[in-house]
Amino acid sequence: MSTLVTYQTTSVADRRTGSALNLFYREAGQKDAPAVLLLHGFPTSSHQYRGLIERLADKYRVIAPDLPGFGFSDAPEAKTFGYTFDHLADVIESFTDTLGLTRYALYVFDYGAPVGFRLAASRPDRVSALVSQNGNAYEEGLSDGWNPMRAYWQDPSDANREQLRGFLTAGTTQFQYQHGEADTSHIAPESYTLDQHFLDRAGNDDIQLDLFGDYKANVAAYPRFHEYFRTHRPPTLAVWGKHDPFFLPAGAEAFKRDIPDAEVHFVDGGHFPLESHLDEVAGIIRAFFARTLDVAQGQALFGALDDVSASAEAQPLFDAMRGVFGFVPNLGHALAVEPPVLSAYLQWLHSLGTTTLDAVAQQVAMAAASRVNAADYGVAVHATLAGRLGAPADVVDALRTGSALADPKLEAVRQFATAIASKRTQVSDSDVNALKAAGFDRRAAVAIAMAVAGKTLVNTVAHLSKIEIDAGFLQDAVA
Repeated sequence: MSTLVTYQTTSVADRRTGSALNLFYREAGQKDAPAVLLLHGFPTSSHQYRGLIERLADKYRVIAPDLPGFGFSDAPEAKTFGYTFDHLADVIESFTDTLGLTRYALYVFDYGAPVGFRLAASRPDRVSALVSQNGNAYEEGLSDGWNPMRAYWQDPSDANREQLRGFLTAGTTQFQYQHGEADTSHIAPESYTLDQHFLDRAGNDDIQLDLFGDYKANVAAYPRFHEYFRTHRPPTLAVWGKHDPFFLPAGAEAFKRDIPDAEVHFVDGGHFPLESHLDEVAGIIRAFFARTLDVAQGQALFGALDDVSASAEAQPLFDAMRGVFGFVPNLGHALAVEPPVLSAYLQWLHSLGTTTLDAVAQQVAMAAASRVNAADYGVAVHATLAGRLGAPADVVDALRTGSALADPKLEAVRQFATAIASKRTQVSDSDVNALKAAGFDRRAAVAIAMAVAGKTLVNTVAHLSKIEIDAGFLQDAVA
């Protein structure tokens, strides 16, 4: 399989400004291989991944963009763009949409961590695995090297801002690459030289100083990241240069607090171990991906999924599905490999429809469970059906994006279904009381539990069969 790297630029919609941005990215590997998204840090660009891309591309589709303001991507003026980590995450989300990346392993480093963790927390269904290479999410991981920035966060005066310009000098850039390395002759000088070239562009100092100031928002967002880790528990690897002057080894170990199964590896390097310990780090990552990424093709197990290949026993069940959806969804074909399961699914749908839970609330519960189960297919189906049942556009959009619902009763249903699914049925008294406070009784609680239980079955089959979202549901695909 070819590992040839391509260097491309694509136009990405900036949803905040309403304009378009040109983002540069590197890509290698087969289009149908499991995707790996690499997000770089400060003060570098996708250039830092040049060696890693080649060492992963034989098995994976590897994509590394340059963030806005970095590398070869557009760098709009700071005063017009508004450089925040929220904004960078929005742009990268738009980038993944542009490239059609609906499932990927996420590799984050330095600045790439707060960008990537925002992306993962907002679209957890898309993240198949998480690799944090010196990408911090815990306060104990921040060294005293952050003290000048802490001073600026506490007092964003011009004087404190000026003190941060020292981080933008050629000497500091070289220091970031070489500190903690036993043999700096392994550090390619073009790395820090190229980084400094981009830092020295007119207007780039204000971009970087604005991001230094906004890093305070990343620390404030750590609890949100931790909640994502605890709720979704993505397969996680923290691989760390243990002599990093900015992100301490304690930050790597801390992942285990929220993801007990997280793997932690330390290498005898600094902030940029890919420069000095590339083969070691790449080997750790490949071994991790081999254990965690589903590189098998689901269709090899399920074979062709269509009306023709289905058994005669399934045909009447397909007719029933046409009555509900107007066509036979791909899920129906997947369930039909064992017709009694498809029959039970249809009976479950019918029984759920006769509960005290109204039709739109049923869709809310099933969409919430599907989102927890990282089932894009289920989210799209239930957002579509909610719209067909007359749910307002804001409800449909919230189901699609996983946002809170404005309707308090529907939001209570969403939260209770999410609690059942994410807590593995062990809901708390506060979860139950919140549902009761919204006006629901124990019958509704049991109906919501029924909705979540059924989605556990069908979401599992959707994952096993690797079914694609039907054209009839694509307009409400997960966002």
